[in-house]
Formats: sequence, structure tokens, C-alpha cells
Amino acid sequence: MRNEEIDRARLFIYNLLSLLFVESHVKSELVQIKENLKLLSLSSFDDDVSEAASLILQNLESGSDDELYVEYQELFLVPFSSFISLSASYYYEQREGGMMLLKVRDILARTKIRKDEASFSAPEDHFGFIFTLAAYIIEQGMKDELDASLQKELFEAVINPFCDEIAYKMMSSDTKLYSNVGAILGNFCNFERAYLDVTKIKAA
Repeated sequence: MRNEEIDRARLFIYNLLSLLFVESHVKSELVQIKENLKLLSLSSFDDDVSEAASLILQNLESGSDDELYVEYQELFLVPFSSFISLSASYYYEQREGGMMLLKVRDILARTKIRKDEASFSAPEDHFGFIFTLAAYIIEQGMKDELDASLQKELFEAVINPFCDEIAYKMMSSDTKLYSNVGAILGNFCNFERAYLDVTKIKAA
């Protein structure tokens, strides 16, 4: 059963995750990111999430304006020891452009949104795009313009199987900012499972 207040909170979190995982947003939307983190630190579904948001915000305020983007590059773009893939297909079958790309495109085809190639060059199974799509589906569902079942389908098939591994890698990274983003992601995935009635997939 849908709850409008909870759906608004979920929409907010997915929009924040989109800001934090889409390269162009990380590079140019720092003011909005800070504003959203401040709101999350003051009012969250979980104390650990509030604390993580506060820590990110404190480090952003005390560091340079490009610190978030530098960490993003080091973790998600530069293929060395600390590299973390943001491709759902990579986690599903250890290669780019696989089954998860087809799954996201299938869900995408049932909506009116399309990938903005000008600002987002990565494939549709990139988690930055997936979080953007999730926010859009929730927003349209609240307007009764999309079947709410698409929310669960996207989460269950594409986000749920891999979000814990990504969150753990981020939390284990030697970063001031994205280690705390990982904490937010991990906690939010648990929240989504409870709300959408999806079972956590245990590691093999």
C-alpha cells in the first residue's frame, strides 16, 4: 500500500543519489547537493543516515569546491585499485552492456523519460541513471501517470541485487565523502526492501 509522505521522502533520496552518482551533477550541482544533504541531516528515516549526511556536509564545507568531484573520479572513473564500477551489468555478469542494460531499457520503454545524451553519456544500467529513473517513476506514480508496480520491478530486478556490494565497497574506501554516501545507500536499500516488500539477496 502506497504512502504519499513516504513516497515523497523516497523521491528526495533517489534525487540526492542521482546528484551524487551522475558525473555532470557532481561536477556542477554542488550547491544543490549541499542543500539536500542539509535537509537529510536534519530529517531522515534513520539516525545513521542523518549522521552520514552531516559528515559529508561538514567535509564539503571545510574542503575545496572540487573535492567531491575529485573523489568521484578516483572511485568511479579511474580504473585502478580503488575503482568501483557503477554498471549493474558488471555486477550481474562481470561485463558491460549485459542483461541488466536490457532490463533497464525495457522498464524505460514503458515510461516517457529518455536518457539525455548531452549530459549523460554512460549506458542506462549505470547506477546514476538508474537512480534518476527510480526518482522519475516514483514522481509519475504519485501523479497516477505510471503504474506503481514499476517502482518495485526496477528495485527488485536491478537495484536490490547489487546495492549492498556497492555500498560496502564505498564504505570500505579510503574516502571522506563517498564512504558516507555508501552508508546512506546501504541504509536506504534496507528501507526500500521493507517498504516494497522485497527480500534481500544473500551473498553467495
